Amino acid sequence: MGELRLYALGIDELRGIVGAGADTPELREAARRAFAPPEQPAARGLIGKLGPLFRRTPGAPVVSPTDPEPRDVEVLLAGAYVSPERMGATWRVLETLVQYRCWGSTRLPLSSASLDDLDFALARGGVAAAVGLGHLLTSHTNVRLLPVRGLTVGWHRHDKALAMADAYRAAMPQIKTDEQRELVSSLVIWLDGFIPWSQVATGLGRPVPDLIGFWAN
Repeated sequence: MGELRLYALGIDELRGIVGAGADTPELREAARRAFAPPEQPAARGLIGKLGPLFRRTPGAPVVSPTDPEPRDVEVLLAGAYVSPERMGATWRVLETLVQYRCWGSTRLPLSSASLDDLDFALARGGVAAAVGLGHLLTSHTNVRLLPVRGLTVGWHRHDKALAMADAYRAAMPQIKTDEQRELVSSLVIWLDGFIPWSQVATGLGRPVPDLIGFWAN
C-alpha cells in the first residue's frame, strides 16, 4: 500500500532547506531527535560475553542505505553533492525537516490504483484535473535533489490548496464509496486549515503555506 503525505509549507521554505547553511541549529536539532538511534539494552549473560566473536555486536542496529546518518544532514544543509547511494537517506532528512517546519500535515493511504480511482471519482463529481491529486504529484518542486525510485514529490500553490478544498467539498455528494467519501472528507477538513495557517504565517513574517506532497508508492 502506498501513502501520500501532505504538508502545509511555503515552497520557498522547502527549497531553502537545501543549502540552508551553518546558521540553522534548530534544523540540526530536529534531525538529531528524529534519527537518534534507540537505546539498546545491554546484553546479559553468556551472549554478552560472546559478543566480540560476531561480525556485528548483538543488539547493534542494522543500518539501511536509506537510514539517515549525521553526515547526510550536514550535506543537505550545505547544499553539497549527494552521492547516488545516499540520495534516499537525504530525501528522508528533507521530509523530516519539512515536517518540522510545516504548519500541518496529514497522511492518506493511497496506492497507484486507489489514487487513480480517487481522482476519477473526484472528476466525476466535477473536480478539474488541475486541482487533482495526480496533478499535484506531477508539479515538480525543483528541489536540488535527484529523484529516487518509489518516491514522488510535488506541490500546489496556496491558492490551489484553497481551491482543492472547495472543489472536493462540492464533489462529495457524487462520490459513491464510503471509503473514498471518508478520505475526501478528512482531506477537506485538513485543507480548510490553510486559511488560519496563512493568517498566522503572515503575522510571523513567514510565507503563506503551499501544499507539498510526498508520495511513497
